[in-house]
Formats: sequence, C-alpha cells, structure tokens
Amino acid sequence: MKQTTMQGQAAVLDDVTAPRALLLPPPYTAHWLAQGDAFDHAISLAPEHGAGTLVWHASAGQKGPGRFDFAVVLEPETPLSQARKAFILGMLGLGDAIAAHCPPERAVGFGWPGEVRLDGARLGGMRLCVAPDTAEDDIPDWMVLGVELIADRDHLSAPGNQPDSLSLKEEEFEDPPAILESFASYLMLNFDRMAHGGFEPLAAQYSSKLANEGTITMDGDLQTADGLVALKDAVTMTPWRNETGPKL
Repeated sequence: MKQTTMQGQAAVLDDVTAPRALLLPPPYTAHWLAQGDAFDHAISLAPEHGAGTLVWHASAGQKGPGRFDFAVVLEPETPLSQARKAFILGMLGLGDAIAAHCPPERAVGFGWPGEVRLDGARLGGMRLCVAPDTAEDDIPDWMVLGVELIADRDHLSAPGNQPDSLSLKEEEFEDPPAILESFASYLMLNFDRMAHGGFEPLAAQYSSKLANEGTITMDGDLQTADGLVALKDAVTMTPWRNETGPKL
C-alpha cells in the first residue's frame, strides 16, 4: 500500500504492503493483512491471540470500490447483555476518529446501529461478532468489532451520480491509517469514560449523531416512538453493506 507525499492529496491505497508502522497504545498488536477480510481474520485470531489483536487491510478499487478495513478483538469482563454496549462505544470512537481527520465543517453521523456517514453520505460502517454459543448472561470469551470504509470510488465513471456514498479519497483524507490509530485511542478512552461516568452520557452522545429518530437506552437499545429496537437484534443486520462491503 502506498501513499502520496504531495501535500493536500489523499493517500492512494493498494493491497501489497502496509504504508507505515502504526502508532498504537498498549495493549494493541497490529496485524497487516495483505489479502482477505480483516473482520474474518480477526475472528480467526481471537481465540488464540486475545484482546488488543488488531487486523488491518486496504485495497485499491479496480472493478469495485477501494476499501480501508480494520478489526479489533475485545475480551469483555461483563455478561454479553452488557458487553454488547462496546458496539456503541466503538461507533463513537469511529465517529470521533473520522471527525479528527476529515476536512473542516464535515458532519459525522450514524445510521442505526452501525452505519457511519459523512455529510449524510455513507462512508462505511461497523460489524460485531461474538464468540459462538454465548448466552446473554454469559461473559463472552471474545468479541470482534470490524470497520469497513470506502477508500475510493475510482471505478465509477461518474461518482457524483451516486450521492448516497462517498470515499476517503474524495474527501481528501491524506493518511487513512491515522483514522485507525485515532480509533484505537478513542475506543480505550470510551471504555474509561464508561467505567468512571457510566454509559448514559455516551448513549446520549451516540443519540445526538443518529439519523434515525429515537434515543439510546441504558441497555444500548433504540427507543423510538414506535417501540424498542434491541441492539442484540440490530447488530445482526447490516443494511449499509452488501456481500462485498459498504453499498455505493
């Protein structure tokens, strides 16, 4: 993976080698994936490598969109019914990381529960995988948060004709790995915030970025005028993506 050195130009990603070493706080351990799916690979590593395992991958768009993906392994200390709130903390961390590196005056928002948007257009999203056969009152052996971002839409002859999505390249993100580094730090910060200040202020922060009408409850569910949408059910559905990644 290469990146341009000209100031003001977005990095050009390919899927050959990592662009640079990541600057990550402990306990993260980075694994560059030259080929394959970062989310699936993190899931395969989770039982043996454990918490802090971070897999990342990039690919340049040719017949399809370019991608910048990463996934992190967590080892919760609470039952799944509460540990699943990590998804909300991860989304907040992703939103803050994108906001820290995008051009000024761009609004970062969420589609329930895992879509991330920039100025209303889809940039990507987050998925969750929990160790198999984990009951709601069991402490998961591991969980994986996986992020997929659209790196470029160079394969489109007229990307402006598809305004529902955009890419890191179009929005001039000069160093995509910096998003990953910031996400890792914000995720740890959010866990610390929850430990000291509870989940409620984090739920309110997530609600403020949510395009869907409603608020996040203390259990991480979405309360709307029509009723309650459980987070445990919502994370199994990813309307923002298809079988190949984020929808354009």
